Amino acid sequence: MFSGDPDADLRGLAGDARFPHRDAARHAVRFRETGDIAALVAVLDDPHPCGTTEMLFAAACAQRPWLNWVPMPGEALCNVADEVGRRRVEGEEMTLTGLAVSAAEPPSATAACQRVAGPVDIAIDEFPSPDIRIPLRSGRYKAWRYDGIRPVPAVPAPSAEAVDKLHEVAGEPWPSPLSGYLQAEPLGKLPIADLLGLLAHLPPPPETRRWQHLARTTPTYWYRLLQPWVCLALLRHGDEGREALADLAFGAEDWVSDAALFALITTAYREPRRRAEVHDLVRARLDAAMAAPRVVTIEDSLAQLMLITPGCTPGERTLAAAVLTRAATPAPPEPEPPKRRWWQRRS
Repeated sequence: MFSGDPDADLRGLAGDARFPHRDAARHAVRFRETGDIAALVAVLDDPHPCGTTEMLFAAACAQRPWLNWVPMPGEALCNVADEVGRRRVEGEEMTLTGLAVSAAEPPSATAACQRVAGPVDIAIDEFPSPDIRIPLRSGRYKAWRYDGIRPVPAVPAPSAEAVDKLHEVAGEPWPSPLSGYLQAEPLGKLPIADLLGLLAHLPPPPETRRWQHLARTTPTYWYRLLQPWVCLALLRHGDEGREALADLAFGAEDWVSDAALFALITTAYREPRRRAEVHDLVRARLDAAMAAPRVVTIEDSLAQLMLITPGCTPGERTLAAAVLTRAATPAPPEPEPPKRRWWQRRS
């Protein structure tokens, strides 16, 4: 049924009068062509849902951010760490003792940098307002806290079993959020404490061919990918898991924030009664990022999440598209040399 070209496959099925889920295929084509999330939701809301409609949903999700793959890290610290990792894999002996950034970056990006580059000292020029260390809302659950300017896990380390389960589950992207939810089931059997531990302590990648390859290009990507898998697993804990995800989404600004929202969006696909609530959470988190008078490194990711949230309105699509256009537009040249580069080696 599917050849590997999702657009051609879906158009063929939509035009096949003998195909029993022709309407669902048409909705999938419309989503691929317009990005209208209502069309994607209509695939799921087919009057006769089955394995075929789930395959149509996955085909519609193909090659789309968050629906099929997690956005790459964009932080300055990760860019440096990826360069260091690449050069070491190529055989260069490289020691990095210190970095300096003009403004604080998310705790997970900081941790990913240090996992790849080593125990590098990171100097931070400032914590511009709104302070990245301060949660947007108070809640019971959190992954990170700060010891002064240094982010540290707010939870104990995960068990060895939890790390093994993570490696078992999270080695590849998901074909769609629905299949990701199913694939995360073994992780979901772990206690919440273990799952929170995985979010903050960032275990190393599995020793698979895929991750050996990515070590040559973007070694920090594993640390970006693992967190949404863990958040999908939190959904298995019912009301408590959803509460934890909402707290994480509005906690200290981090990769965990958008990973948690992604899991909640997956709930909205699976449970129509939760769609309005999830939509409001995603919009509120995007609004907070847009209102910040400083760089929010996860803002474009939040905009991508808004675009795949059931209930996203035409106005919100325009808003999210504007965020992504701004993120893709090169900044104008500095009128004067900056006081300090985004990063530098320090002796």
